[in-house]
Amino acid sequence: MKTIAIIPARLNSTRLPRKLLAKLGNKYIFQYVYENVSKVKNIAKTLIATDSEEIMDICYELGFNAILTPDYFQSGTDRIWYAYQLINESYDLILNVQADEPFISENLLSDFLNYLYMNMFDVGTIITPNLVITEISDPNVVKVVCDSNNYAMYFSRSPIPSIRDKDEFENAEISKLNIYYKHIGIYAYKPEALKIFAELPQSSLEKLEKLEQLRLLQNGSKYLCFQTNQELLSIDTAQDLVEAQKKFNFK
Repeated sequence: MKTIAIIPARLNSTRLPRKLLAKLGNKYIFQYVYENVSKVKNIAKTLIATDSEEIMDICYELGFNAILTPDYFQSGTDRIWYAYQLINESYDLILNVQADEPFISENLLSDFLNYLYMNMFDVGTIITPNLVITEISDPNVVKVVCDSNNYAMYFSRSPIPSIRDKDEFENAEISKLNIYYKHIGIYAYKPEALKIFAELPQSSLEKLEKLEQLRLLQNGSKYLCFQTNQELLSIDTAQDLVEAQKKFNFK
């Protein structure tokens, strides 16, 4: 499959404005993402889609492919669809890698794409069983339940599956049950699925959970989930940035 990677890079995020211009060592957060994605052999092109002239200027200085998009999009996925239409090029798969994932690796993305190439799906995404007990009930950590063929059944901010008889388990035992999976916000869209996403209104479940992936799932699209044990850290808050700096220093 001919694949393009588009990295949505919104400058003024809600919880941590201008986080993409923070640095780990001597590089910007989004710079690590672009460079790591660009190493993947089965990605034909890497592109940053941003609403920021400042990020555009940095991309120009670094020699990165970048495109300026409006600032009114509700989600990174809408931004990606706009950018994909604007470049007027044809691809079999559109990879969405978040600009705040500086520890995303070439190997993980290669394995993810190779897995997708061998299976049927509308959207592919990544999940991990590596949750600490506090993340299970944390609404900022998105959980997913999959069927026996690794297709997503539901995404939620709530603890799913729900354990009715929690009193029978200690916290340590619950964490070892291997029933909880954390969703990592990396997606691979078939172009037709991305087009449907952009044309559909927000779904009722999407509005309730504030999770955009529920729009296509509720519409009947197949989300194929690839499992990884790799430790990732998306930078959403000031504390995440502190943790990322610690992780970077220990690399």
